[in-house]
Amino acid sequence: MKSIITKLSLFSLMAVLAATTFVAPVQAADEEETTYTEVSFAGMLRELSSTDVPTTIVVQENETEENYTVDIDEETLFGYGLSDITKMDDWITGDQIRVIGLQDDNTGVINATVVINLSMKPYLYRGLNGWITDIDEDDSTMTIQWNNIEHEVDVTEDTHMVAGELNPAELSDYEIDDRVRIRVERDSEGGDDATIIVLLRRGDEIYLKARTRGFQAELTDISGDDGDATLTLTLLENPHLQEGDVNNLVGVEGDTVTVVIDENTNFVRRFMGESDFEDLVVGDELHIVGRVNDDETITAWLIRNKNLWTVSPLFHLGLVTDVDSDSVTVEAYNNQCELATEDVIEILFDDETRVLDGAWESEFDEIIEGDYLRVRGVIDANASQIDAETVMIVPGWVCAAAQAE
Repeated sequence: MKSIITKLSLFSLMAVLAATTFVAPVQAADEEETTYTEVSFAGMLRELSSTDVPTTIVVQENETEENYTVDIDEETLFGYGLSDITKMDDWITGDQIRVIGLQDDNTGVINATVVINLSMKPYLYRGLNGWITDIDEDDSTMTIQWNNIEHEVDVTEDTHMVAGELNPAELSDYEIDDRVRIRVERDSEGGDDATIIVLLRRGDEIYLKARTRGFQAELTDISGDDGDATLTLTLLENPHLQEGDVNNLVGVEGDTVTVVIDENTNFVRRFMGESDFEDLVVGDELHIVGRVNDDETITAWLIRNKNLWTVSPLFHLGLVTDVDSDSVTVEAYNNQCELATEDVIEILFDDETRVLDGAWESEFDEIIEGDYLRVRGVIDANASQIDAETVMIVPGWVCAAAQAE
């Protein structure tokens, strides 16, 4: 038999309601927020996906040798030091980079506020990023064209050259029309001595592939089991993945990509909290960080399900319209007991779900059609389901009082 709540217990009831409330999926503003940790470390630049901002780089921390995915956007500050400015065109894989930013506690991805190239010396080094137009082995020079300007550099015995698997390479290993990145140093006679030359591209062959990327996509198909599964997705808008960019190995909006899941794939919710393979539903919007393979599949090390989050905001009701063996279906109402959405939500119960009738302990069997509920749990917005942690049965006079206002 249901407990009777008098007006004397109103204040205790309201306190419990504030701790165990329900919201319809439309109330996105009340979602649990992501938290961040400030980070600052130095490491080696492992991957440079593009020199155009926004972009993603991979930096291997010196102390732990752990690789971090670092997102760079228009707000990120660049520098040689605290006051000197650099361009990403000057950067070369292998440089020492200082990263200062905010690490997403949920995904581990770092949003860079400052990136400093520790391998660059102001007013001494500069970078060239362009195509070879001339090679003179007799004079040991290489001419690079960038922005319709020819730059001749001297290749010395101290120049370190990399051409694909050739490391070190020779001047003769390069060809006209190769795309290269060069760091030069001004010599005593006013000329430019090449300190590093790296072959980026020859025709359609990309030698220095930036394989680790993050992107947004919609899940369209699932095959296989957890630990050995593949996902088919349609790419959504990703500003850092530009059409025609040779470093974009993922694709552009509307393209279909295949993502491979293995035992190392980490699943998280939209905000804080772990998830798993079984939570995936066709139609989910996913944020994926993964590595592009030679067969163009992408092995995911992080899958963030943006349709899955914790609900616990205040003062929204669910009116029970159907009761099943381990679930109930509710219509979502606002605080004035007005229908908030035409969509119905399924509340899923398990052995861990706590049921309260007002301020007292209750059980699933006490819930009937016509009850109002407030729910705390994890919602799958795409499937319109909530895995309930706490469910409160709200007395009808609460809604009657709201309608009378």
